[in-house]
Amino acid sequence: NFPIHVTRRVHLLTETRALTPDTQLGLLERMLRVFHAPRRTFESITDGGGFPDWAAPVALVILFWAAHNLAALPIVAPDTPSSIQGWEQLTEEQRQVATQGLEVWRSHGWFTMPLVESFSYLAFVGLVLLGIARWVLRSPLTLRQTLTVKAYASLVAIPQWILLTPLVRAGDATASPLKFTLGVFLADPSASQVGRFLGSLNVFDLWQAVVIGIGLSVMSGQPSKRTVTIIIVLWVAWAAIGALAPAPMPPPTPAP
Repeated sequence: NFPIHVTRRVHLLTETRALTPDTQLGLLERMLRVFHAPRRTFESITDGGGFPDWAAPVALVILFWAAHNLAALPIVAPDTPSSIQGWEQLTEEQRQVATQGLEVWRSHGWFTMPLVESFSYLAFVGLVLLGIARWVLRSPLTLRQTLTVKAYASLVAIPQWILLTPLVRAGDATASPLKFTLGVFLADPSASQVGRFLGSLNVFDLWQAVVIGIGLSVMSGQPSKRTVTIIIVLWVAWAAIGALAPAPMPPPTPAP
């Protein structure tokens, strides 16, 4: 009877441990652990979780991004377009376009851009990760799992918006995610392909790539070293491809 008794004790202890708060994390704790223990977050939802697991993190990112835009509104979108730096050098047509853009940004653009871009990136990256899982990692992950990985990883963008807000409020209308890239050391990163490449290597994007790699590792059972390396290589390749595109016209900024 002794072996049976021991087996039952082990079974009961295993069941009890599976139900403890330490292993069954709530939604809030899962989101918080992304910043310091992402593997623990994904280990608690290896099946991809439910609707809140990809909707709630993205909604939180949108909230902080929109709050940053709203706080920076008087600086980046002034009521008087004539205060824009270089306004005198613009043609009449360019002034009309700039004025319309500022009006759209003040009315709803500060909120709709984070909303649209966040969910668009969620869908796009989720599909890309699904392809990587199926064809590179040879793992039968589902779209729900890859959406969840991307959603939780996107939370690391929140500190970026928190750090940028006081910079813009202090009068630095040019404060943008570029501040956290190697392009910050260049006078005009958009002037060359190398500058655009360095300007796209954002430290928070790198952090997010690492978290995505860890999430894929947990979901697929692959070594984290392999999955993180794959995601970082793809991220750098994406930045390189983007650098080859023609430089966009820089947006007007308020005069200091």
